[in-house]
Amino acid sequence: MPHIRSQKYAQRALGLIQKVKDDNKQVKEYRTLALNFPTMILQSGLAQAIGFLQAKGKEEHLLLLAHIAELLGENKDSLHKKILEADLSHYQLLTRQAIEAASSLKRYTQALLPKPKDEQGGQS
Repeated sequence: MPHIRSQKYAQRALGLIQKVKDDNKQVKEYRTLALNFPTMILQSGLAQAIGFLQAKGKEEHLLLLAHIAELLGENKDSLHKKILEADLSHYQLLTRQAIEAASSLKRYTQALLPKPKDEQGGQS
């Protein structure tokens, strides 16, 4: 039975976030970015949000960029160029898909990556 796009994003996002949990030293920074990225796309636009990740160039920014690109089935190095060259209808489609992909990453980030102690309301 074929899966809908959001199911495919969710399946792939689960594996990506599990890898972050197991391997990454930048869990706190990645968590913050992943939780805020769907909103960043809505507020700034897809091209600017992806450009922000590239411009920062830190490990957690590049990792989130790679995850978004992977969920969209794109290469992280050419994703921004593809977005910039897209006509209006294709840009809108890419934006919708990126928000869905980023939302899947956000959901699994909330579920799997621990909150830093300072965000837990003083509880240990």
